[in-house]
Amino acid sequence: MPKKIAVIDGNSLMHRAYHAVPATMNAPDGTPTNAAFGFLSMFLKFYEMARPDAVVCAFDAGRPAFRMEALEQYKAQRPPMDAELKAQFPVIEHLLESMNVPVIRVKGWEGDDVLGTVSARDEELGYETLLVSGDKDVYQLVTDRTHVVTTKKGITDVAIYGPAEVEERYGVTPAQFPDFLGLKGDSSDNIPGVPGIGDKTAAKLLQNYGSIDGIYDNLDKLKGKQLQNLTEHKDDAYTSRRVATIVRDVEFELDLEGVKFPDFDSAKVAEAFGEVRFNAHLAKVLALAGADESLAAPAALELPSLAPVVGDYAHDALKTAMEHDVCLGVEFLVEAQESLFAEPHRLFVGLPDSVLMFEGEDAHETFAEIVRSGHFCALDCKRALQEIYPVDSAEEALVDASEMHAARFFDIGLAAYLLNSNVTKYEYSSLCDAYLGAALPECEDERAQAAAHALVAHRLVDALREALGRDGSLEVYERIDLPLVSTLAQMERVGARIDVDKLACMARETTTELEGLRAEIHELAGEEFNVDSPKQLGHILFEVLELPAGKKNSRGYSTDAKTLGKLVDVHPIAAKVLRYRELAKMKSTYLDALPRMRRIDGLVHTSFNQTVTTTGRLSSSDPNLQNIPVRTDFGRRVRACFVPLREGDVFVSADYSQIELRLLAHLSGDEHLIDAFCSGADFHANTAARVFGIPVEEVTPQLRSRAKAVNFGIVYGQQAFGLAQSLGIGFKEAQDMIDRYFEAYPRVRAYLDETVEEAKECGFATTMFGRKRHIPELKASNKMQRSFGERTAMNHPMQGSAADIIKLAMNEVERRLVADGFEAKLMLQVHDELDFSVPAGEVERLSDMVASVMDSVVELKVPLIAEVSSGENWAEAH
Repeated sequence: MPKKIAVIDGNSLMHRAYHAVPATMNAPDGTPTNAAFGFLSMFLKFYEMARPDAVVCAFDAGRPAFRMEALEQYKAQRPPMDAELKAQFPVIEHLLESMNVPVIRVKGWEGDDVLGTVSARDEELGYETLLVSGDKDVYQLVTDRTHVVTTKKGITDVAIYGPAEVEERYGVTPAQFPDFLGLKGDSSDNIPGVPGIGDKTAAKLLQNYGSIDGIYDNLDKLKGKQLQNLTEHKDDAYTSRRVATIVRDVEFELDLEGVKFPDFDSAKVAEAFGEVRFNAHLAKVLALAGADESLAAPAALELPSLAPVVGDYAHDALKTAMEHDVCLGVEFLVEAQESLFAEPHRLFVGLPDSVLMFEGEDAHETFAEIVRSGHFCALDCKRALQEIYPVDSAEEALVDASEMHAARFFDIGLAAYLLNSNVTKYEYSSLCDAYLGAALPECEDERAQAAAHALVAHRLVDALREALGRDGSLEVYERIDLPLVSTLAQMERVGARIDVDKLACMARETTTELEGLRAEIHELAGEEFNVDSPKQLGHILFEVLELPAGKKNSRGYSTDAKTLGKLVDVHPIAAKVLRYRELAKMKSTYLDALPRMRRIDGLVHTSFNQTVTTTGRLSSSDPNLQNIPVRTDFGRRVRACFVPLREGDVFVSADYSQIELRLLAHLSGDEHLIDAFCSGADFHANTAARVFGIPVEEVTPQLRSRAKAVNFGIVYGQQAFGLAQSLGIGFKEAQDMIDRYFEAYPRVRAYLDETVEEAKECGFATTMFGRKRHIPELKASNKMQRSFGERTAMNHPMQGSAADIIKLAMNEVERRLVADGFEAKLMLQVHDELDFSVPAGEVERLSDMVASVMDSVVELKVPLIAEVSSGENWAEAH
């Protein structure tokens, strides 16, 4: 087998990693490390996939004189590199050098030219080359022996391109790629190309004429604007090709025959990685070389014996620890095999120098005593509390609601979430790595792992509390999110009741309608097929009926909702399929599933998740009750199946009115927006009057509807294109409406611009309470991603503040329910709405209390209004 050498485009990977990994990572000396961390994630993923014999890394060291002379504006429009990224190049170079990976910088040359030179030298030696880069310029280097490895999405999803893959994707061969770039240009490098020629046109021209030379030899075969542009911009085409052509004979020293990987001094690698606390990566790097992986676990995380203490001594040790108010690390364990036989749970309790274990009833009774009288910490405190305060109300609770609400605990996962809400999962291993600068020891089995978690938990408490303080997020944690844990545990045990008979009736009716729709679809298609199969549906729509086709990929034609929506006016089958899909989804998700999801107590108990969304909003799962449509008839019928918990109770719903718009008025300080809310008049009509320049009494329902769309669109950072689509109007008309809106409310425009600029500068947006949302997309090179980041920055202060306010209201409402002796129960939260089951005699008092709490939980420059209504079921009450 020929030697395989990988050559990494260091600048390309560093930029991609910098924009993909949130800027929340720092070395002990404060140096940012997110890009270096992401770079190594890609490095390791690539190595595990490709297993090259050697690795080389190239970095830019200037721009070649010939390119600058040929094209003065070459890369001139690129903004200066962010200081946080620039500071990480020495970090990654030091890490690569510790791994004995050659780092090549050649003064006056770009990394692409180093890649080109190494691949040329490899081919002379008969070696294979893998060029690791996100820069499309390098596709010109692809041959049978040289392939390009690029990331498709994020930082670890990679693809390998050989000659066939390049031609399939771009329609040109690798040898034609400089001509391709010369024709289409490259805006990222300020290479002009020829106006009016994009990817498809450039590829077609090269397919027909071979090269730029061939095109200009055949100009007589072209016509119109294309001929004019090619004629007028001939010099640009040739200059652009020259600038885009990678040089393959740069002079620098590199022993390709001697270089190999992995081939390093493990102690040096451990030292370098330890300096930046990349312990998870260190363990993987050491494993590649079969080195001593103990080097990856610094002494800081050497734990006492993981053999747990049991029996009377465990109870004595626990009593002493509780007397000294030690924060006890808690981990429950149900081993997989034992759970099949309903064996008792085990509780591991971590002390500073030992771990205790309790089993069965003793485990639950011990934890109940900790909840009543002690102080504990866990990765998920709600889940721990539910061991003794079960979700299913048919199961006995070992503590009462007041004891659970009074419990003292630190939620490790919740603290980590507030520090970085972009993470999808919070685990002890990654948290130890990030906040303790150490890796968890390898554990032989689940028991040892649970013991390790219990021991390390209280160490994370101090580290996370300190991090929350530095980050400015401690108040949000202590005031809003932490108290909500017990509130949610209470709500989940309360549950929700469904009318099973009504759901069953709906399911039968829906099945009948689905069968009818299926028959109608088959009749319109002229043959029977599986309507649920996108592939078969695509065949019917675009091959049998010959409707205008949308996107097509390796799996066939796209038949998504957007594609079908475009066909509604073309053929009646599209509307039938859309209706069929809506009913089928609702039937499987709610009508069929909800009755099966009832617990022993006959109620549905959703889980409210605090660490899932990036905005601070709660999410709901198993079942997701927040996704039931509000505005469709079908959704309202499903909601009508949710009824009060007890006979004689009433379903009461309290919903904040236009809370995000009110927050926009408060945060922007726009006097006209504030006046519109303070006047008590119809807000959307008032906006319509100002935007369209007419008296409010002349505002028609259509104009009010448009003003409403603009109001909510502004909150979500919607631009003219999105508004035009939502209202079904032209782009110019939508832009005019937005312009008039900002003329009417000038401070709103200034506030949104300031918010985006602040977020770009610091990398995150904040709510009025200090909840941060890190937005890496703001620094993305892709315009669409940057635009998403800007919209996110505009929206987070409103949406995130609304989430904070409803959480504050939930905590206070739950407190008042207990303190004021209500029998009413808080059952559900859906975004800005709280839902209750209330005895008929308490409805008025409960409604007054809830409205008072929700209206006054925070003071704004405009009134905060909760609308409270009631009915026999959820649909009637909302």
